[in-house]
Amino acid sequence: GRVIGMIVNGECITADAYVLAVPFERLPALAPHLPINLSAFSHSPITGIHLWFDRPITNLPHATLLDRTIQWMFNKNAGRHIQLVVSASRSLTEMPRAEIIDLALRELNDFFPKAAEAKLERAHVVKEVRATFSAAPGLEELRPPNATGLPNLFLAGDWTRSGWPATMEGAVRSGYFAAEAISGKKFLIPDIA
Repeated sequence: GRVIGMIVNGECITADAYVLAVPFERLPALAPHLPINLSAFSHSPITGIHLWFDRPITNLPHATLLDRTIQWMFNKNAGRHIQLVVSASRSLTEMPRAEIIDLALRELNDFFPKAAEAKLERAHVVKEVRATFSAAPGLEELRPPNATGLPNLFLAGDWTRSGWPATMEGAVRSGYFAAEAISGKKFLIPDIA
């Protein structure tokens, strides 16, 4: 009826409380007896494209690119190193690196004309195919709370019932909720309205 320890590298570690801060697909292997239905959970990929130019193409710190594949632009170094981000990037997961870079440059040129004049010096594509959970319709009520039913076992992660979508902020919020469930104290700052 409670966790008595965890085996870590062959050693039994004991604590007053345990938090499983793992991706949803790891939960069944770590806690197979928890009655949590994960069958509706799936992954959503995120692709990051880093572009280094020979000159600045923008002085904006970041931007949202509307009606394009590329969704976000982050200025990493005085307008010369640009990071582009595509959430739910299923269309890019099988696309070759060179095609992704070409797509990114075409779309970047629509928003930042100086990009067309600049020389691309280097590019890097990062595909994280299991970046977040996919927020499908009806999934919200299946997201588990931080308390598990075992008095000293708790969950944390963007996929738990944080009230926020699959984001880093949602994961942090979930961690606060787990800490609150363990300690009985309030840690979460109220939402800004």
